[in-house]
Amino acid sequence: MRSQRGATFITWVAVAGIGIFMFLTGVKILPMYLEFYTVQSLINEIARNPESVNMSKQEILSKVDDFLNVNGINTLQKTDFSYEAAKANSSTKVLGVKYEVKKPWVANLQFLATFQYSAEIRKASAIWLS
Repeated sequence: MRSQRGATFITWVAVAGIGIFMFLTGVKILPMYLEFYTVQSLINEIARNPESVNMSKQEILSKVDDFLNVNGINTLQKTDFSYEAAKANSSTKVLGVKYEVKKPWVANLQFLATFQYSAEIRKASAIWLS
């Protein structure tokens, strides 16, 4: 006589419950990281722009604020960004961001994610064509 094979109903419900739980967790976490990658690209864009070297702190932060408004990023403010001279080289400036995001998860549990990124803004070196 052959024995029965396969998963029981309870096993299928448990596997489906774990899958749904993981999917919902991903749905909560993914937007935080997509927002961070958008902010990261903003900082890299400003750092690559040759005009940024001659801009004042207010001009840089105004540019940051415009970018945040255009992209609909409401969790960040200009105050989350810093723009100061690099420690190693006084002619180089560093544009950085440091912020935290809290997202509700289940009942009274929350996700807390801390993001930090910075890039140097310096004059572009001369390119020699041969």
